[in-house]
Amino acid sequence: MPPEALNHLSIVKNELQKTFKVKEKTLNQWLSHYGKAEGKYIRAQLALATGELFGLPINTVTKWAISCELIHAASLIHDDICDKDIQRRGITTVWKKFGIPAAVCSGDYLIAESFLKLSEIETGWHQTILLKSLSESIKKITEGQAEDLEANQKKITIKDYEKIAYAKTGPLLGMPLEGMFRCKEISENEIKGLKKLINVMGLVYQMINDYQNILKSKTDIKLNHMNFVNIITKAKNKDHKKMSHEILMEAKKMINKKLQMIEKYIHNVPIIVQPIFMNIAKSMKEGL
Repeated sequence: MPPEALNHLSIVKNELQKTFKVKEKTLNQWLSHYGKAEGKYIRAQLALATGELFGLPINTVTKWAISCELIHAASLIHDDICDKDIQRRGITTVWKKFGIPAAVCSGDYLIAESFLKLSEIETGWHQTILLKSLSESIKKITEGQAEDLEANQKKITIKDYEKIAYAKTGPLLGMPLEGMFRCKEISENEIKGLKKLINVMGLVYQMINDYQNILKSKTDIKLNHMNFVNIITKAKNKDHKKMSHEILMEAKKMINKKLQMIEKYIHNVPIIVQPIFMNIAKSMKEGL
């Protein structure tokens, strides 16, 4: 990430940690447990880098970065219920340790907090823009999760997978960026370009995550989660529990092909923020 992504990251981290500590003892226990596993703050960094490069007020940028991270945290807590994942970042998931009602309540609380943070933005019209962006993003994230749950794992194709990945991953990556684009009043054509770029980035992000899961934890195999490597294997009528070198090489080839599309779409966004996307594409390549 450009250095602008780190300039005020400590403010975001501190405010997030405060959010995970509440007066109500039971809720505090649940949120404190989740807060033990620190994430990478990718969405916060995307908001901070974009907002600062655009020269937007620091108050607007930091509050938006915090709000985006809170929504991301809420989505992870709720996703873990849907996917029946028992670990997140090396610790037991909230639903597994405290039960499904606890996880639902924890996620709901963080969603409410994300809106509260936007109420602290000092520039009124920025607040209005970002409230709309946040609401629309939450709807898209929920729709994507619904499509994921509805998917028939036995019949799903790569085309189906890509559509679901766009819907599920894209909004969470695009939200920090689009909010800053709209506060800067960037043209609709460039925002459309951003959405195309984010869709591909979201897909690649999901594909790399799937690929790494197959290589390491293999939980997607055990729990029969949607994973594009599983889909390739089933399409070739092979046992998805035994990943051959041939299948893994094909999967990697598909990821690299999508990475090339990112490089193509980068030129659709303002030149001042292009380094952000170049950096992300580089990190993704290194993650393979």
